[in-house]
Amino acid sequence: MQKTIHVECIVLRVEGKFVHDARLRDESMSLGEIGAQRLVLDLGGVSAWDDAGVGAVIAATKRVISFGGCLPIAEAADLFERFHRQGLVAPRFELRESVMQAVNEFGRSSWSK
Repeated sequence: MQKTIHVECIVLRVEGKFVHDARLRDESMSLGEIGAQRLVLDLGGVSAWDDAGVGAVIAATKRVISFGGCLPIAEAADLFERFHRQGLVAPRFELRESVMQAVNEFGRSSWSK
């Protein structure tokens, strides 16, 4: 997992097989503490998922939303097809086609409470 910090958000790019990752949990928990309220999850490099990986994304999204933040997910069509097939009820997701769209589109005023 590679981390890039932008002015108001953190971008995490996941490569290869995505399994439950403590770093995703840690980043989503500490996001508000560092002053950024957006965690962009770039899933374009994911080659395979397991149930723990899907669970990690759901849990991270719930954590970020719970403190008023936003977790846009970029390049993740496969993940959401899997949610649909398995009948999972997921929290509100912000889907974007590209990472740059996710980074640029969400200004503080568009989601702060």
